[in-house]
Amino acid sequence: MTITFHAEVRDYTQGVGEISIPAASSVRALMDMLGEHFGEQFRQFLFGDDTCFFLVNGKGIMATGGLNTPLADGDTVEVLPFVNAG
Repeated sequence: MTITFHAEVRDYTQGVGEISIPAASSVRALMDMLGEHFGEQFRQFLFGDDTCFFLVNGKGIMATGGLNTPLADGDTVEVLPFVNAG
């Protein structure tokens, strides 16, 4: 599974833009794994209100099960900052 971090999300990953990891069972499980990997500040960012959103294989997770969206080997997950347009 490939995880790509966009824009200011990289501020919480020590500048890492992409990593490859074994598949997590869901987006929620992936968030836990990433929080352990990058530390508490990143965990707080991931679990904050309206701070980021996820695309799995190019699709927003709100259309695929939210945080319960299942993941598999070979998936691509993008973590993007939430942008408030107004």
